Amino acid sequence: MEPIEAFYFTMQKVNELKESGITVSVKPTKSRSDKELAKKYDKPERIPAEHWVNVSFKIENKEQALRIHEAANYLGLCGIRFDTGGCCNCRDWELDWSFSYKKGEEDWEWRDAREEVEDMISKMSDGKIFNYGLFNDNLD
Repeated sequence: MEPIEAFYFTMQKVNELKESGITVSVKPTKSRSDKELAKKYDKPERIPAEHWVNVSFKIENKEQALRIHEAANYLGLCGIRFDTGGCCNCRDWELDWSFSYKKGEEDWEWRDAREEVEDMISKMSDGKIFNYGLFNDNLD
């Protein structure tokens, strides 16, 4: 698989999450028009700047958050790496200059960092959004 194929594979996973009922928004990144940045990351394991997008997932419950996290972990096992983030009611995947693919190589440091971010967001969710009634269903 080539990096562009890895990108399309990632977008298939995004579509699967959308089809499962998760609200998804895909928008071009602002950085895709930065010629210096595009040139800096024009490398064989990266995707071309014209494909750089931000994928935002709206989270309605902990099960959706877990599905998104598991999908990112699966992609990581496949050797696909990209920046992730989010807040209490959303998750973001930055499929931009940070997107890379190395055949069959999971980056354990990246996975550990992603786990830490998800833990922080989850703790923040437990202490704020979910406990203040934004989501009325019992999530535990």
